[in-house]
Amino acid sequence: MAEIHISRVDVPNWKHVEKILRHWLAYIGLRRLVAMAVSVVSAGVVVWLLIRPSAPLVEAVVPQVGVAPVVTASTVERSGELIVHVTGAVQKPGVYRLQTSARVIDAVTAAGGATKTADLERINLAQTLIDTEQIFVPSRSSSRPRTTVAPRLRPSRTTVPLNIPGVAAPNVAPSVPNNDARININSATAQQLDTLPGVGPMTAKAIVSYRSQKGPFSSVDDLLNVPGIGPAKLAAMKSKIRVS
Repeated sequence: MAEIHISRVDVPNWKHVEKILRHWLAYIGLRRLVAMAVSVVSAGVVVWLLIRPSAPLVEAVVPQVGVAPVVTASTVERSGELIVHVTGAVQKPGVYRLQTSARVIDAVTAAGGATKTADLERINLAQTLIDTEQIFVPSRSSSRPRTTVAPRLRPSRTTVPLNIPGVAAPNVAPSVPNNDARININSATAQQLDTLPGVGPMTAKAIVSYRSQKGPFSSVDDLLNVPGIGPAKLAAMKSKIRVS
Protein backbone atom coordinates (compact mmCIF):
# COMPACT_ATOMS: atom_id res chain seq x y z
CA MET A 1 0.00 0.00 0.00
CA ALA A 2 1.34 3.44 -0.91
CA GLU A 3 2.42 5.52 2.03
CA ILE A 4 0.27 8.60 2.56
CA HIS A 5 2.08 11.77 3.71
CA ILE A 6 0.22 14.46 5.60
CA SER A 7 1.86 17.90 5.73
CA ARG A 8 2.16 19.48 9.12
CA VAL A 9 0.08 22.63 9.60
CA ASP A 10 -0.12 25.08 12.44
CA VAL A 11 -3.04 23.50 14.31
CA PRO A 12 -3.26 23.05 18.09
CA ASN A 13 -2.70 19.40 19.12
CA TRP A 14 -1.67 18.66 15.52
CA LYS A 15 0.19 15.51 16.53
CA HIS A 16 -3.01 14.03 17.96
CA VAL A 17 -5.03 15.02 14.85
CA GLU A 18 -2.30 13.71 12.55
CA LYS A 19 -2.32 10.40 14.41
CA ILE A 20 -6.10 10.03 14.00
CA LEU A 21 -5.99 10.93 10.27
CA ARG A 22 -3.18 8.46 9.59
CA HIS A 23 -5.12 5.78 11.41
CA TRP A 24 -8.30 6.28 9.34
CA LEU A 25 -6.43 6.69 6.06
CA ALA A 26 -4.55 3.48 6.70
CA TYR A 27 -7.80 1.73 7.63
CA ILE A 28 -9.81 2.93 4.64
CA GLY A 29 -7.11 2.85 1.97
CA LEU A 30 -6.48 4.99 -1.10
CA ARG A 31 -8.63 2.89 -3.45
CA ARG A 32 -11.62 3.12 -1.17
CA LEU A 33 -11.22 6.88 -0.94
CA VAL A 34 -11.17 7.17 -4.75
CA ALA A 35 -14.22 4.89 -5.05
CA MET A 36 -16.10 6.92 -2.45
CA ALA A 37 -15.25 10.17 -4.25
CA VAL A 38 -16.48 8.75 -7.58
CA SER A 39 -19.70 7.54 -5.92
CA VAL A 40 -20.36 10.95 -4.38
CA VAL A 41 -19.81 12.72 -7.71
CA SER A 42 -22.05 10.22 -9.56
CA ALA A 43 -24.80 10.61 -6.97
CA GLY A 44 -24.58 14.37 -7.30
CA VAL A 45 -24.93 14.17 -11.09
CA VAL A 46 -28.00 11.90 -10.80
CA VAL A 47 -29.67 14.22 -8.30
CA TRP A 48 -28.99 17.22 -10.57
CA LEU A 49 -30.53 15.46 -13.56
CA LEU A 50 -33.64 14.67 -11.52
CA ILE A 51 -34.22 18.13 -10.14
CA ARG A 52 -33.18 20.29 -13.10
CA PRO A 53 -35.97 22.12 -15.03
CA SER A 54 -37.42 20.10 -17.92
CA ALA A 55 -36.73 21.28 -21.46
CA PRO A 56 -39.63 22.89 -23.36
CA LEU A 57 -41.62 20.73 -25.78
CA VAL A 58 -40.61 20.70 -29.44
CA GLU A 59 -43.98 22.18 -30.41
CA ALA A 60 -43.31 25.14 -28.11
CA VAL A 61 -39.99 26.08 -29.73
CA VAL A 62 -40.64 25.23 -33.39
CA PRO A 63 -42.88 27.88 -35.00
CA GLN A 64 -45.68 26.57 -37.20
CA VAL A 65 -45.30 28.93 -40.11
CA GLY A 66 -48.38 29.41 -42.24
CA VAL A 67 -50.62 26.92 -40.42
CA ALA A 68 -53.79 28.58 -39.20
CA PRO A 69 -55.12 27.76 -35.73
CA VAL A 70 -58.49 26.06 -35.38
CA VAL A 71 -61.21 28.67 -35.12
CA THR A 72 -64.97 28.56 -35.17
CA ALA A 73 -67.11 29.74 -38.06
CA SER A 74 -68.44 32.65 -36.03
CA THR A 75 -64.88 33.80 -35.28
CA VAL A 76 -64.03 33.73 -38.98
CA GLU A 77 -67.09 35.75 -39.88
CA ARG A 78 -66.39 38.39 -37.24
CA SER A 79 -62.73 38.72 -38.20
CA GLY A 80 -63.37 38.98 -41.94
CA GLU A 81 -61.20 35.94 -42.64
CA LEU A 82 -61.66 32.43 -43.99
CA ILE A 83 -59.90 29.09 -43.53
CA VAL A 84 -58.95 27.00 -46.58
CA HIS A 85 -57.04 23.76 -47.13
CA VAL A 86 -54.34 23.91 -49.82
CA THR A 87 -53.00 20.59 -51.05
CA GLY A 88 -51.42 19.02 -54.11
CA ALA A 89 -48.39 20.37 -55.96
CA VAL A 90 -47.50 23.22 -53.55
CA GLN A 91 -44.41 23.78 -51.42
CA LYS A 92 -46.16 23.71 -48.03
CA PRO A 93 -49.56 21.95 -48.11
CA GLY A 94 -51.73 22.75 -45.13
CA VAL A 95 -54.56 24.82 -43.70
CA TYR A 96 -54.26 28.59 -44.08
CA ARG A 97 -56.14 31.68 -42.95
CA LEU A 98 -56.83 34.26 -45.66
CA GLN A 99 -58.91 37.37 -46.14
CA THR A 100 -62.47 36.92 -47.35
CA SER A 101 -61.56 38.66 -50.63
CA ALA A 102 -58.77 36.15 -51.35
CA ARG A 103 -58.60 34.11 -54.54
CA VAL A 104 -57.02 30.78 -55.48
CA ILE A 105 -53.72 32.47 -56.39
CA ASP A 106 -53.54 33.90 -52.84
CA ALA A 107 -54.03 30.45 -51.33
CA VAL A 108 -51.28 28.98 -53.53
CA THR A 109 -48.95 31.81 -52.56
CA ALA A 110 -49.70 31.29 -48.86
CA ALA A 111 -48.72 27.62 -49.28
CA GLY A 112 -45.24 28.61 -50.46
CA GLY A 113 -46.10 28.72 -54.15
CA ALA A 114 -46.53 25.95 -56.70
CA THR A 115 -43.90 23.27 -57.28
CA LYS A 116 -42.03 22.80 -60.56
CA THR A 117 -44.37 19.94 -61.51
CA ALA A 118 -47.57 21.91 -60.90
CA ASP A 119 -49.99 22.30 -63.80
CA LEU A 120 -51.47 25.72 -63.09
CA GLU A 121 -53.33 25.81 -66.41
CA ARG A 122 -55.78 23.22 -65.07
CA ILE A 123 -57.05 25.45 -62.25
CA ASN A 124 -58.67 28.87 -62.15
CA LEU A 125 -56.24 31.04 -60.19
CA ALA A 126 -58.69 33.96 -60.27
CA GLN A 127 -61.54 32.08 -58.59
CA THR A 128 -62.74 33.56 -55.30
CA LEU A 129 -62.62 31.46 -52.12
CA ILE A 130 -65.13 30.61 -49.44
CA ASP A 131 -64.63 29.32 -45.92
CA THR A 132 -63.79 25.58 -45.41
CA GLU A 133 -62.83 25.19 -49.09
CA GLN A 134 -60.12 22.82 -50.35
CA ILE A 135 -57.81 23.94 -53.17
CA PHE A 136 -56.03 21.09 -54.97
CA VAL A 137 -53.16 22.06 -57.27
CA PRO A 138 -52.65 19.22 -59.78
CA SER A 139 -49.32 18.15 -61.20
CA ARG A 140 -48.63 17.44 -64.85
CA SER A 141 -48.63 13.70 -64.22
CA SER A 142 -51.83 13.75 -62.13
CA SER A 143 -54.92 12.03 -63.52
CA ARG A 144 -57.27 13.84 -61.15
CA PRO A 145 -60.25 15.54 -62.88
CA ARG A 146 -60.21 19.26 -63.60
CA THR A 147 -62.52 19.96 -60.67
CA THR A 148 -60.00 21.13 -58.11
CA VAL A 149 -62.18 22.94 -55.60
CA ALA A 150 -64.43 21.16 -53.09
CA PRO A 151 -68.20 21.51 -53.66
CA ARG A 152 -69.53 24.75 -52.26
CA LEU A 153 -72.31 24.03 -49.81
CA ARG A 154 -74.02 27.38 -49.49
CA PRO A 155 -77.24 27.79 -47.47
CA SER A 156 -80.38 27.76 -49.57
CA ARG A 157 -82.05 31.13 -49.94
CA THR A 158 -85.64 31.92 -50.86
CA THR A 159 -85.88 33.77 -54.15
CA VAL A 160 -87.31 37.24 -53.61
CA PRO A 161 -88.49 39.14 -56.73
CA LEU A 162 -86.62 42.42 -57.17
CA ASN A 163 -88.71 45.54 -57.82
CA ILE A 164 -86.67 47.01 -60.70
CA PRO A 165 -88.38 49.67 -62.85
CA GLY A 166 -88.90 48.49 -66.42
CA VAL A 167 -88.14 44.85 -65.63
CA ALA A 168 -90.99 42.43 -65.19
CA ALA A 169 -90.78 40.33 -62.06
CA PRO A 170 -90.61 36.58 -62.71
CA ASN A 171 -93.62 34.48 -61.90
CA VAL A 172 -92.49 32.55 -58.87
CA ALA A 173 -95.09 30.19 -57.52
CA PRO A 174 -95.15 30.19 -53.74
CA SER A 175 -94.16 26.88 -52.24
CA VAL A 176 -97.03 25.12 -50.47
CA PRO A 177 -96.04 22.67 -47.78
CA ASN A 178 -97.46 19.20 -48.23
CA ASN A 179 -99.16 18.34 -44.96
CA ASP A 180 -100.97 15.28 -46.35
CA ALA A 181 -99.84 12.43 -44.12
CA ARG A 182 -101.75 9.79 -46.07
CA ILE A 183 -99.76 7.02 -47.72
CA ASN A 184 -99.53 7.14 -51.50
CA ILE A 185 -100.30 3.58 -52.59
CA ASN A 186 -98.60 4.18 -55.96
CA SER A 187 -95.18 4.92 -54.43
CA ALA A 188 -95.25 3.40 -50.94
CA THR A 189 -92.98 0.50 -50.08
CA ALA A 190 -94.16 -2.78 -48.63
CA GLN A 191 -92.93 -1.68 -45.21
CA GLN A 192 -95.00 1.51 -45.40
CA LEU A 193 -98.09 -0.34 -46.57
CA ASP A 194 -97.66 -2.79 -43.70
CA THR A 195 -98.44 0.05 -41.26
CA LEU A 196 -101.98 0.49 -42.60
CA PRO A 197 -104.96 -0.87 -40.61
CA GLY A 198 -105.79 -4.45 -41.58
CA VAL A 199 -102.73 -4.79 -43.84
CA GLY A 200 -100.08 -7.36 -42.99
CA PRO A 201 -96.82 -8.30 -44.69
CA MET A 202 -98.52 -10.62 -47.20
CA THR A 203 -101.17 -8.06 -48.19
CA ALA A 204 -98.52 -5.34 -48.51
CA LYS A 205 -96.47 -7.53 -50.85
CA ALA A 206 -99.63 -8.31 -52.85
CA ILE A 207 -100.30 -4.57 -53.34
CA VAL A 208 -96.75 -3.94 -54.55
CA SER A 209 -96.88 -6.98 -56.86
CA TYR A 210 -100.22 -5.91 -58.37
CA ARG A 211 -98.92 -2.37 -58.89
CA SER A 212 -95.80 -3.66 -60.65
CA GLN A 213 -97.78 -5.89 -63.00
CA LYS A 214 -100.87 -3.75 -63.71
CA GLY A 215 -99.50 -0.24 -63.34
CA PRO A 216 -100.37 2.54 -60.88
CA PHE A 217 -103.76 2.68 -59.19
CA SER A 218 -106.16 5.28 -60.60
CA SER A 219 -108.16 5.42 -57.35
CA VAL A 220 -108.04 3.86 -53.90
CA ASP A 221 -111.03 1.70 -54.84
CA ASP A 222 -108.77 -0.20 -57.27
CA LEU A 223 -107.34 -1.97 -54.21
CA LEU A 224 -110.40 -4.22 -54.35
CA ASN A 225 -108.73 -5.89 -57.34
CA VAL A 226 -105.78 -6.96 -55.16
CA PRO A 227 -106.16 -10.53 -53.84
CA GLY A 228 -106.87 -10.51 -50.11
CA ILE A 229 -108.47 -7.05 -49.97
CA GLY A 230 -112.24 -6.82 -49.56
CA PRO A 231 -114.68 -3.97 -48.84
CA ALA A 232 -114.20 -4.23 -45.07
CA LYS A 233 -110.40 -4.06 -45.24
CA LEU A 234 -110.56 -1.20 -47.78
CA ALA A 235 -112.92 0.76 -45.54
CA ALA A 236 -110.52 0.36 -42.60
CA MET A 237 -107.58 1.86 -44.49
CA LYS A 238 -109.38 4.27 -46.83
CA SER A 239 -108.82 7.35 -44.67
CA LYS A 240 -105.08 6.59 -44.49
CA ILE A 241 -104.30 6.22 -48.21
CA ARG A 242 -104.30 8.29 -51.38
CA VAL A 243 -103.20 8.14 -55.02
CA SER A 244 -101.28 10.65 -57.12
